[in-house]
Amino acid sequence: MANKWDERKKALEDEYFVKKEKELIEKLKAKQDKESKQSLKQICSMRCPKCGEPLKERSYQKIAIDQCTGCGGIWLDPGELDQVAKKDEGSWLGKFWGKEK
Repeated sequence: MANKWDERKKALEDEYFVKKEKELIEKLKAKQDKESKQSLKQICSMRCPKCGEPLKERSYQKIAIDQCTGCGGIWLDPGELDQVAKKDEGSWLGKFWGKEK
C-alpha cells in the first residue's frame, strides 16, 4: 500500500511541476512579446539625427532605407551603403566605393 501511495505522490508531484513549467513558459513568452513590441515601437519612432523629425522606411532598389519626413535626408543602416553601391556599380557612388576596396 505504501508503494501505491509513493507512486501516486510522485505522479502528483510530476503534474504539479509540469503545470508550474507551463505557467513559467507562458510568462516568459508574454515578457518576450512585450519586449518585442517595445523594440518595434523604438524602431518605428526613430528620429532624424539632423532635424529630429520621424524617419520613414522606403525601398530603394529593394533595399530598405530610412528617409526623414522633415528634411528629406536619407539614413542608411550598417551594410546598406555597400548594398546600394553594388547595385549602382556604374554610377559615381559605385565607382567611388569600388576604389576604396
